[in-house]
Amino acid sequence: MTAFEIYQSKQNPLHYVAIEEGDTRENAEGVRRSQNLKFLTRIPDDGEPRIAFDPKEAVSRIAKHGFYAFTVTISIRESAEG
Repeated sequence: MTAFEIYQSKQNPLHYVAIEEGDTRENAEGVRRSQNLKFLTRIPDDGEPRIAFDPKEAVSRIAKHGFYAFTVTISIRESAEG
């Protein structure tokens, strides 16, 4: 099973970049060396979607561009209970 390495922008904490773990192509190495990104987490590619991360879209974009850039926005909603 492959996995994705997730990096977060240091300038905008809502922006993320995913690359395939073990990918040694130029774009993946550029993400790893970027001074604007910091490693955040590793996500296994089990084919299951997660909140704000679609592994099928990631695989498609990585195949085309060598990376998958995405944004996550979280907002707090008030509960009807109080």
